[in-house]
Amino acid sequence: MFHTLFFDLDNTLYPPDCGLWEAIGLRIESFLTEVMQMQVEDIAAFRIYCRENFGTTLQGLKNLYQIDEQHYLRYVHTVDLSKYLDKDDRLINLIESLPQRKIILTNSDENHSRNVLRYLGIEHCFESIIDVNKLHPHVKPEIESYKKALELAGLTSAEGCAFLDDYLPNVTGAREAGFFSILVGQNHTTDFPYCLSDLYALPAFLENIPSQG
Repeated sequence: MFHTLFFDLDNTLYPPDCGLWEAIGLRIESFLTEVMQMQVEDIAAFRIYCRENFGTTLQGLKNLYQIDEQHYLRYVHTVDLSKYLDKDDRLINLIESLPQRKIILTNSDENHSRNVLRYLGIEHCFESIIDVNKLHPHVKPEIESYKKALELAGLTSAEGCAFLDDYLPNVTGAREAGFFSILVGQNHTTDFPYCLSDLYALPAFLENIPSQG
């Protein structure tokens, strides 16, 4: 059976239609125009290029322009969470019901992660947050990021570990690193073998998976 569950944060632990990720996306675009002085019409192509070649916009900016990572993280996460998130009793009951060790594994930073978890009422459910700073110099979906996450969690193997994320390249990368990987979300067209429409199907799903080490 599984002994450890690694959860992505954004668009995985809160509904993707709440608008928070879009608000963060607007802050990223604002950073590119206001701080990096990019033209608006160039932003979409730049972000795609960064994601395909570096994993995230931040990694692209660090590699191409050597920006201040902490400035970027503070800037893009300066969002009023109260407009998008509420304490969610159903989610609290779900996460509390899972007997496994639970860890956040995110390309966001710890400050943003803790703020989100507090708004959702589930910060107490997670043993630790492995964020972009702790993963440095790697990010999901780089295989090295998952290996580092295991090390930070005090584990020597991904056996018995499940990883949940809403982004297909991230679950694919985790699978290559040995995790049992689960794609979360309704709007996916993929042949990835393990998918959940939302987190609330997770307990039954885990019970029906063949025993993991």
